[in-house]
Amino acid sequence: MKKLLYILMGALMLTSCSDFLDVKPVGKLIPTKIQEAERLLNYEDTYDWDFLNNNLGSTLAILGDNLEYSTRSFAADLTPNNPNVDKPMAYKFNRPYEDPKNQDYVWNNQYEAIYYFNNVIAVSEELKSQDEKYANQVIAQAKAARAMSFLNLCYVYGPSYKKGAANDTRTIPMRTAHSATEKNPDLSTTEQVFAQVEADLKDALALNIPEFTSPVRYNSISVKAALAYVYMLKGEYSQMLTYADQAWTAALAAKGGEAGLFYDYNKFQYIDNGQVPAPGIDPEVNFSLKYDDGSDNTFDQAISKEVLLFRRMAKLEDKAYASQEYLSLFADSDQRKRLFLLSTNGYQKAGEGDDGIVKKNMRTKKMDRGNTSGFSYPELLLMRAEAYARNTKPTEALADLNTLRKYRYATGTPALTGLTGDDLLNEILAERRRELPTPSHKRFVDLKRYAAHDGGKPWAKATMVHHLMTYEAGSAPVPSGTSFTADIDSEYYILPISNTVLIHNPEWGIPLAPEDYNPS
Repeated sequence: MKKLLYILMGALMLTSCSDFLDVKPVGKLIPTKIQEAERLLNYEDTYDWDFLNNNLGSTLAILGDNLEYSTRSFAADLTPNNPNVDKPMAYKFNRPYEDPKNQDYVWNNQYEAIYYFNNVIAVSEELKSQDEKYANQVIAQAKAARAMSFLNLCYVYGPSYKKGAANDTRTIPMRTAHSATEKNPDLSTTEQVFAQVEADLKDALALNIPEFTSPVRYNSISVKAALAYVYMLKGEYSQMLTYADQAWTAALAAKGGEAGLFYDYNKFQYIDNGQVPAPGIDPEVNFSLKYDDGSDNTFDQAISKEVLLFRRMAKLEDKAYASQEYLSLFADSDQRKRLFLLSTNGYQKAGEGDDGIVKKNMRTKKMDRGNTSGFSYPELLLMRAEAYARNTKPTEALADLNTLRKYRYATGTPALTGLTGDDLLNEILAERRRELPTPSHKRFVDLKRYAAHDGGKPWAKATMVHHLMTYEAGSAPVPSGTSFTADIDSEYYILPISNTVLIHNPEWGIPLAPEDYNPS
């Protein structure tokens, strides 16, 4: 659980007006040097709670299609005493997923980070006379981080951006004030959020944001990757290609080529720690992962060479398993299947039965902070491949796809050839799904953008179906006959703003949700 102090700070930030907060902190708590403002960018609450609940889980991941519940594990999770009952509520599309009387951790955590970014910007502006170039670089990093928080919040609490449409749905407040007591602005439309995000990211580049920083902070490469991501969501693929190419070219130069950007998954191995696994359980479940000769011990840290921008990943969901559709994406030659799609015990409880042996994707567990929900270099390369494909450059797209495959598939696996058009793009997007960590919020975002831009294409789903699966020891899982269905381009893929926020912001004109929440 997050510390109460920080939760309180997030709540205070969302309050319209509180007279008792007029008391000023003592001088020593106010940064007097740019360096002191810059250090706030390293504070864990600016990067460690992206789209996570109070127990490091992710409702957004559950709304996707990489995970599934068994009938038993679902019933065990869908109980009022589960502090994260919003996850099974989301799986069954029972909106609102979270009790509207409770604080919304996704909202609070993001706006708490924004609070820090706003203070960094304000203080650095005030102290520019100390060192204008340095101050501008700090401001650039904070503006980029704030911009991407706004963008992601817009996608979670609003509809997808639709090219050629008005995009006039009011979504989130773009709070830029550094004072916790200043009144919240009105809700901005999707169009307004995207315009501000583009402007802030381009401003960050104009302010000469550094090329190298801590992995938790934006630099010039990750800002260009972020711009590629923005244009990807907008469906403006020429611009997407421009920035993805600039970012990838700069990354290659900065890291000394591909070897500085990728781990060869053929070189990962598990160290036998002497434990004897239970029947049917993969030994690797309890073994430690080692890379090559063991000289590289940073693959599971935020300074992993594959991490471009670190944002903490959700933990492995205990009661949700890898979906059958997701498992079918991985060929036997895919080293991610060998390393991470592991057999382990499913849900079991006396009197309730036993799910037997199940498959889970343990990548986030085994590689820990070497995963990121920010940006990785493999994701960046796949964004460029997608942009090439969408700009009718199949040769270049296929080359990028095969570059990543060299590091992910068994040595000797033939390169892909001859793919063009939708077949090529479908394979690139399947590779993106395999490469992004299972509990990432980005699959949620991808599902929304495909529905908005690619209706009828093989990778796009208009409707999501979540099955409850029958798991029995010794048998392959099958659908139980109970399923839940929702349109992706609908309110079911938009989180409502909590009553704990709305009650302090009546000027937004959003009625409070009924508070008779009863998960069942």
